[in-house]
Amino acid sequence: MNLSLLKTLLIIVLSLILMSGGCSPDVDDIEPDPEPPAEDPWTPDPYKPDNASDIPRDVKIFTSSATASEHQTGEDISNALDGNFNTLYHSRWNQSLFPDVPVVIDFFFSDDVDLIDYMLYHPRKDGGNNGFILEAEVWLKERGQGDFEKLDVFEFANNSSTKRIFFHEGFDNPDAIRLVATKGMNDFISASQFEFFRLSDASAAYNNFFSDLSFSELKDGVTREELEDIDNSFVRNMALAIYDDVYEAERVGLYKTYPDPTIIAAENKTNRMGSYDNMTGIHVKWGEDLVVFVDELITDMVLRIVNHHEGYGGQDFFLNPGPNRIISPSNGLVYLIYSSETDHQAKVNIASGTINGYFDLNKHSEEDWEELISNASYSFFDLKGNKSHLTFTTHELRQHVTNATRLVEVYDSIVLLQQELMGLYKYDRVPAGRLYYRTNTSPGVYMHATGNATEYAPATLENIANYERLRGESIWGPAHETGHIHQTRPGLMWIGMAEVTVNIYSLHVQTSFGNPSRLQAEYVPGYENQYEKAFNEIIAAGKAHGAHNDLFDKLVPFWQLQLYFAKARGYTDFYKDVHEQIRINPDPPTDGHAQIEFVRTVCNVAQLDMTDFFEAWGFLTPIDMDIDDYGVRRLTVTQEQIDEVKAYIAQKGYHKPLVEVQYITDNTIDDFK
Repeated sequence: MNLSLLKTLLIIVLSLILMSGGCSPDVDDIEPDPEPPAEDPWTPDPYKPDNASDIPRDVKIFTSSATASEHQTGEDISNALDGNFNTLYHSRWNQSLFPDVPVVIDFFFSDDVDLIDYMLYHPRKDGGNNGFILEAEVWLKERGQGDFEKLDVFEFANNSSTKRIFFHEGFDNPDAIRLVATKGMNDFISASQFEFFRLSDASAAYNNFFSDLSFSELKDGVTREELEDIDNSFVRNMALAIYDDVYEAERVGLYKTYPDPTIIAAENKTNRMGSYDNMTGIHVKWGEDLVVFVDELITDMVLRIVNHHEGYGGQDFFLNPGPNRIISPSNGLVYLIYSSETDHQAKVNIASGTINGYFDLNKHSEEDWEELISNASYSFFDLKGNKSHLTFTTHELRQHVTNATRLVEVYDSIVLLQQELMGLYKYDRVPAGRLYYRTNTSPGVYMHATGNATEYAPATLENIANYERLRGESIWGPAHETGHIHQTRPGLMWIGMAEVTVNIYSLHVQTSFGNPSRLQAEYVPGYENQYEKAFNEIIAAGKAHGAHNDLFDKLVPFWQLQLYFAKARGYTDFYKDVHEQIRINPDPPTDGHAQIEFVRTVCNVAQLDMTDFFEAWGFLTPIDMDIDDYGVRRLTVTQEQIDEVKAYIAQKGYHKPLVEVQYITDNTIDDFK
């Protein structure tokens, strides 16, 4: 066998051997062995507040007894110590007996009480203001001490907010506390409740974990293992959520101080702005533990839970630095009241309750709005502007708001326009807070103003929560109610003027938004418009201004002053300067004096003799009659008062206007230029 044949046979044999193992796929067709599946990465659960029962609360101290130097029958001091905020202590109603004697209230404590850190005075909560304590002395007596020692003298704002008297060094071994109420609203003294507390110090145990007393940030280097060893389950759960980055940012905020709106209102002679500028967006339910951690404060911070179905107010709780636990007395929204003339921001962490959210004009977009209002958990929702704060019903907001940004801007503009007209910008008097607009769900409500808010029925939101309707024909309602907050009193709001001079502001807003003046455009039965009616029924009839019963007829001369001075003559500061003169001058002693002083003020500000104008409109016509204007008072303007003011203006040497200002209208401004 030759070599070539041998090689061929060898190749055949080898091929047969390989083929006997079966067919093998190509290398490219071989699937690699699968790798073992990767484990899913661990995802922390969303934050859910733990049981808060281990968070200590301030300890309430109970009196063993109490006495008061006087009381009205059935309203003795026990009513202010029974835990019921609906009962009332009240001094005697008949103040003809010993009217100059202050009310002295002594609170006594048993021997087992070793420390009191502060006391609370809760003014009456029934809507009245008789007896609000405005000034008081506090005296302390330790056990074994012979007599009381004076702690300090306190002045309180004239409002229903709870007041705290803090014993900064602590009152050790208390035997008694004496409250000497030296001044009260309308010369009475009243109280809903007095309470006494010892502070709970629960912060020290957690100093190694958190960067400040708000417990909202962990210190650098803190490990998860260390946090898992925290003994308090609520704090441990919250700390782990912060570590795992699942703690909601909406729970932590910087809340700024605002001057007390009561003080600002007194200085500007107006009603109050709102108190709820520091909205939190937290909704809490009745009986729920609300846990709040607070960083350092410069003054008292009050947490108020407001059930908006029950009205504007709510129960107040004073917050201390570090942990605070409150058992909610109602279902509502949480607001923080931090009043001081000093600018400060306090960091606050609200670690329980439900996030309801709020819309902030300076932070949120329209996309944010849609998400916020969709996720709202409570039946009311807050919107925060630069000059306005709205708390409207959630259902109606979802139905009627087409653009939240534009809506808040319109409300801001209403406030801005009125405050400019009042001269608050010119004279550096602009309140730091916001004007408050809220829904009132009580039966029978349409629109009205209170001492610190304007309120609207849910049905009105169809128009006033839709910005396009609001800035058009629906502007009058909110502008009118806003005007009631701004109405400067008593110099521009004597008896009979409550629903008259308020509409100077309404008309200013209405026309500034490009709408026709109501006086010019609105049909009045029997007349072409309100001007014609007023010309006939006051000027032609020679009627005293205060004696007429049509509010819009009486409005005409006030608006004519704006038309003539600001629009025809270009003196745009006219009403700014009138308001300032009313603010800085002493209040007139009677309503009649207020009417006469308005005449004098206008002439001095305008540097014109406007007596013909005021005689035509009946301001200088004698009157002596009762006027029903949210209560009856007598309006008296005598001939002697009239002669005095006319002589005063004459001796000033002012020129008279060259035109009959009493006939200017919105449509004839150019004729009077």
